[in-house]
Amino acid sequence: MKDSIKNYYLEEAEDIFERLGEARYRARQLFSWLYAKNVSSFDDMSNYSKDLRSKLTEEFSVSPLVLEERLLSKIDGTEKFLFKTEDGHFIESVLLRNEASDDGRLTICISSQIGCAMGCTFCSTAKIGFIRNLTVAEILDQIIHVRRVTGLLNNNIVFMGMGEPFNNYDNVIKAANIMNYSFGFHISVRKITISTCGILPAIKRYVKEKHLFNLAISLNDSDPALRKINMPVENKYPIKEVADFINKNPAAGYNRMTIEYVMRKDNISKKNAEEINKLFKFAHVMLNLIPLNSPECPVKKDIEKFMQYCSIMNIPIIVRKSLGSDISGGCGQLAGKKYSGGSGEIIEV
Repeated sequence: MKDSIKNYYLEEAEDIFERLGEARYRARQLFSWLYAKNVSSFDDMSNYSKDLRSKLTEEFSVSPLVLEERLLSKIDGTEKFLFKTEDGHFIESVLLRNEASDDGRLTICISSQIGCAMGCTFCSTAKIGFIRNLTVAEILDQIIHVRRVTGLLNNNIVFMGMGEPFNNYDNVIKAANIMNYSFGFHISVRKITISTCGILPAIKRYVKEKHLFNLAISLNDSDPALRKINMPVENKYPIKEVADFINKNPAAGYNRMTIEYVMRKDNISKKNAEEINKLFKFAHVMLNLIPLNSPECPVKKDIEKFMQYCSIMNIPIIVRKSLGSDISGGCGQLAGKKYSGGSGEIIEV
């Protein structure tokens, strides 16, 4: 397989053009074609000579993903996209249309890995098991395909699709930096959110490197014993240690760190709210409450009661809507249909 031209920073692309005997400014033209105009071939780059297009085509590919399936929710307009990689695996992305609210937000949720090794009980991706990390190009190509197919220019990105982003740290950070280029996607750092289940060494590295993207921590259980059952990462990186670090070491920038909490019938008591407050008492955070998309989802009145309990934290609290329930909208549900249970082996469906 050819290397994808989308794997490179601008400076690296400039070096490539210089090696090919071209001016370095050609790299900026390349990024405009790739990330602003969403072209699918070097042949579409009309301000390049035929010889240059030929050289690039011989050495690099443009699109490492192929759109396999596109589903539209009749309930809320959410769109789900299934992509096939060059080595025959499957990942998915989601366009959250009803996020286009008064502030003009339009969100694409993207994947960072094929499968996932973290084993969270409520996540369909975990059933696939871990296969491999996505390349920078495969991460970016998800956005390009969604923009090209829908004709919509999103201004918000969340790394909350398949995989644990901080287990693919270098590629995720590189892709996020490229998204922020003013002559490409031009997405603000404040509109890019990276979610992690709590990989403490990576969180420490992220804070030390002073990245300005939004950081979200998946808590989902305030009781460590229950969290060990539902999120095995608790065994290696206890949430208490993660919270202690966050309390003492805020992320760079002015945005609050997000604490994500999936609500079930058994984890929305007053005691749970008090435990969350105790964990993050000194942290600059906001709380994102997420109703579990299953029969274990609490009813509306119980969710509202839990919000009242959580108000003791005196921080912003948001309840996220469950979207795309009629199109396998949950993380890994669509791609998971392509694999047999937990083996990563592809099956015909």
